[in-house]
Amino acid sequence: MAKRVINKHLQAFLEKHPVKTFKKGEIIIFQGEAPRVAFGVKAGIVKAYNLSVGGDEKPVGFYEPGSIFPSPWVYGKMPNAVYYYEALTPEVSLYAVNRVEWVKFIKSNPELMYEELERYITDELGQSMRLNALQHSRASDKLLYTLHYLALSHGHKIAPQEVEIDLALTHQDFANLTGLTRETAATELNKLKHKGVISYDKHKPYRLNLSALVRLLNDQYIADVQIRL
Repeated sequence: MAKRVINKHLQAFLEKHPVKTFKKGEIIIFQGEAPRVAFGVKAGIVKAYNLSVGGDEKPVGFYEPGSIFPSPWVYGKMPNAVYYYEALTPEVSLYAVNRVEWVKFIKSNPELMYEELERYITDELGQSMRLNALQHSRASDKLLYTLHYLALSHGHKIAPQEVEIDLALTHQDFANLTGLTRETAATELNKLKHKGVISYDKHKPYRLNLSALVRLLNDQYIADVQIRL
């Protein structure tokens, strides 16, 4: 659960490209849009999401520094963007990269190609953990397993059994992630706060007590997962 270290060769490649900046809430790529360039995250966090028929936001992933998106388009699997991509943090800086140059660069560097493979495998595992969270029937379990996923995939240790989540999420964001209403998500978060699982305050990041969280998980195998997603 450490912050990703960007490969020096990747960093050198990205720094040759122009940088674009976006403010929190700005749409970087619209769903269905045919992007002109691929984007590599320099600073900040980007969220990808879909919209339900009723207009509810359904997050599908978060992109941190060193990530490239939208992957299906970058690698020629889709002619358009499958999701919306939006700036999550107050400011997001992105490298604008020609996708043909990117693919050529990756193919020429076996070490980076393997790193990309590792990233996609861990992304797949992360998505399966999110699916597992959503399949639980109780609201408390949906939120608990989602917090476990976030701790592993977007958290960093600040103490032996304490993790700080790197994403600045609101109660509405948790509701969108779990399929719950904002009110239910807020209620369940408050319950977990009183149980010592999570601590948070206005303008402060969420902190999770891993020991307390794991004790509440009903699946010991999932609870024992320790890898960095």
